[in-house]
Amino acid sequence: MRQSGEPILHVDPILDNAVFETAVDPESMAYKSIFDNAVVGIYQTTVDGRFLRVNPALAEMFGYADPSDLIASVTDIAGQLYVDPTRRAAFAAALAGDGRLFGFEAEVYRRDGSTIWIKENARRVIDAVGTILFYEGVVTDITQQKRVERKNQLLVSAFASVAEGIVVIDRAATVRAINAAYGSLFDVSAEQLINHPFRLPFDESGTAPSLETLCDYVETMGHWEGEIRVPPPDPRDRTGTMTIALSASAVSDDFGAVDHFILVFSDVTRHKLDEQTIRFHTNYDALTGLPNRQQVRDRLGQALLTAGRGGMKVAVALVDLDRFKQINDTLGHHAGDLLLRQAGRRLRNAVRLADTVGRFGGDEFVIIANDIKDRAAALQLGKRIRQSFMDPFRLIDRDIYCQPSVGLAIFPDDGDSADQLLRNADVAMEHCKKRGGATYAFYSRELQNNTQQRLDLETDLRSAVDREQLTLHYQPKVQLDDGRITGAEALLRWQHPRLGTVPPGHFIALAEDTGMIRDIGLWSLREACRQMRAWQTMEAAPESVSVNLSPSQFQSRHVVETVARVLEDSGIEPRQLELELTEGAMIVDMERAVATLKGLKQLGVRLAIDDFGTGYSSLSYLKRFPLDTIKIDRSFVQDLEASHTDAEIIQAIIALARSLRFTVIAEGVERPGQAAILHRHACAQIQGFLVSPALPADAFTDFVRRHAGTFGRPWQRRTAGLDVVPAARDATAAPLGSGRDL
Repeated sequence: MRQSGEPILHVDPILDNAVFETAVDPESMAYKSIFDNAVVGIYQTTVDGRFLRVNPALAEMFGYADPSDLIASVTDIAGQLYVDPTRRAAFAAALAGDGRLFGFEAEVYRRDGSTIWIKENARRVIDAVGTILFYEGVVTDITQQKRVERKNQLLVSAFASVAEGIVVIDRAATVRAINAAYGSLFDVSAEQLINHPFRLPFDESGTAPSLETLCDYVETMGHWEGEIRVPPPDPRDRTGTMTIALSASAVSDDFGAVDHFILVFSDVTRHKLDEQTIRFHTNYDALTGLPNRQQVRDRLGQALLTAGRGGMKVAVALVDLDRFKQINDTLGHHAGDLLLRQAGRRLRNAVRLADTVGRFGGDEFVIIANDIKDRAAALQLGKRIRQSFMDPFRLIDRDIYCQPSVGLAIFPDDGDSADQLLRNADVAMEHCKKRGGATYAFYSRELQNNTQQRLDLETDLRSAVDREQLTLHYQPKVQLDDGRITGAEALLRWQHPRLGTVPPGHFIALAEDTGMIRDIGLWSLREACRQMRAWQTMEAAPESVSVNLSPSQFQSRHVVETVARVLEDSGIEPRQLELELTEGAMIVDMERAVATLKGLKQLGVRLAIDDFGTGYSSLSYLKRFPLDTIKIDRSFVQDLEASHTDAEIIQAIIALARSLRFTVIAEGVERPGQAAILHRHACAQIQGFLVSPALPADAFTDFVRRHAGTFGRPWQRRTAGLDVVPAARDATAAPLGSGRDL
């Protein structure tokens, strides 16, 4: 047997098995003892792949009962033993050279089908003429070694490819290994660090321990982890400081003594930024950057706790932007977003630094004013909020006015919880909305009762159309110079089964707020056109019927198509329909308003601007509107006989209208003196109680027939309503601009 790894056994080829088994020669006996008792496998095989002789160790290694079992069972070494049959050919080819083979490895099958890895040292045995007689060699089971190697390969691969940067240092803090990720993370190479003292990256936060302290801690506790903030490796990098998660572990030798430390570095900068983003979106509104609903509630709850302990008051202001939906629908969501952002900034600038301004959702904002003294201080808050909205908002190259409705509630006077205060502030804000907006109000129990009534009314209104509770009344229009009845304005009435006649002022604004106004408005338009068709058969029929279009209807993108369809269905001529609009419905987006008016005008209908003089638009826009009629608001007519100013205003309006070739109608004419002044200033038509209140369709028909289409000269009549239906004042008559009529 050789120590160099050559075969340790040689059997004389002339010595057959019988001789081998019965040999009594001491040398042969010693040889047989070594063969049988060796701890490594020993074999002799034929060139064609059969076992000639094997020892017990090899049979056991391959899972056979004894050598004879192995020899009898494996008759084709390449096909039966090797997992890869080509390995037998490689074995033979390796021996074809100098006849010796060292460290040949192969995976082989055991008897039970499992596999092991073996390593062979072998040689060929030849005769005198060079013919190969057989192969002989020794076999070692290296399965465990292969497993260890595989494990080490995986560890090396993981060390090289893991995303985290890893550094291995010894007890002297000398770098023994780094992986590629560490080099990329800190822009260093292995040559710069290996076998050099290691230094921790500079920690800008100053919270990480020194390397010596870190190693001492890890040696005692086994592990440490934390975060450090380090500058980027490239000074030109403007992405900012990196946040690195650092963990350190100790590695012990076979005797339990720490001989190495493993430091793992992970770049968690993006993760930290994501966490900050998540925290921001959890607590703040993405559009305005203000605290969101949840954050506002949390801050309000904390403010109430603090105020309760100190005996102070807290004011809550709920701010809703008037006409926001119109602006958003007309100019688009981008303009709406711009308005919300600007409104948020104005509110923030209108309050103290210690106060909270948050966006509650949609166009609602909440302000929490801590430590106020009394209601007077809260009143000043409402004034500051309203004042901050006086200037126009610049939206997409145009100036838009948008005022707030502000509801105020005070702790503990108006509630002792966040929910109650917010609810009561909302009640006060809705009260402001009903009053026309652009104001502020405190909560009161009376408002609460009104809110409940409003909710009940909303429920009833939703079913009013289906239950045929809505009707139209018609107020005559009279030509002022000859008293001819020229037309009628259709005015909506609601006959409630329990409340009786509900004034339009109580439900028109409600219909606008809830979106029901479009369905109600469409019904009104169809009903008025149907009635106009019915009047065409009677003598002295009115020339046209006027129908109010709500701002919501007018701003609909399909308003022209809707009107055209109603005209076609009713069968009336387009000139027999006049549509009345308020200035407020048109000033949101002048360009779109002009386009819509032109579209309606192309249908052939007449167009009137209602409540003229009370809106927001500049008179310079009037020449751009393709109108037929201007209706002077009743507020200018009411004091016409006593007010020189009102007379001058009316005179100016009439002069302007005539220069633009518009017909002028004065609303709310109740006395002959008013009619006389209007006639003197060349006002074309009037309507009001002097002529008649609004009448049901049948009564209007009787009115026209009784007067044969001519009312006479109104300014010469001594009393209002002479020769007409009794002149009890119709408290339900009111223009759309005030939210009291449709």
